[in-house]
Amino acid sequence: MIQIVYVSAALEPFSLSALDTLLVKARARNTFHKVTGMLLYHSGSFLQVLEGPVDSVELIFNSIRRDPRHTDTKILNTQTVVRREFADWSMGFLDVSSWPFDTPGKIDYRLALMKLPDAPSAAKRYIQLFHQGLCRQAVTA
Repeated sequence: MIQIVYVSAALEPFSLSALDTLLVKARARNTFHKVTGMLLYHSGSFLQVLEGPVDSVELIFNSIRRDPRHTDTKILNTQTVVRREFADWSMGFLDVSSWPFDTPGKIDYRLALMKLPDAPSAAKRYIQLFHQGLCRQAVTA
C-alpha cells in the first residue's frame, strides 16, 4: 500500500457547488478503488493525501494530473505504508478559508489531525504546513 501527498493549483477558483460535485465524484471513485485520503482547499490551492493499493492510487493520481482544471501538480511525498492514516475517510475534506466546520462532509483539520495516529507522519506535517499557508500552489495572473 502507498500514500501520496501532492499539491496542485486550480486554473480558476472552485465554487462551493463545484467543490461539492468534485467531492461526490471523488468519494465514489475512491470507495470503488479502495482508496482513502484527505483533500484540503484554500483559494484555488489543493493539497491531497491518497492512500491505498499501489495500482489504485496511481490510477487516481494520474487521472488528477490529467484533469484540465488543475496545473502545477507536485508530489510532496510518496511512501509505502503499512496502515492507513485515513482509514475511515473515502475523502475527508476541508476548505481552510471559509466553510463552517459543521457543514456535512467537511471537517475541522485540527480535529482530524487529533484522530490520526499519534506518530508524526509526512501527511500530517504537510497538512499542518498547508494550513499555515505554506506549500500552497496558486496560479498567478
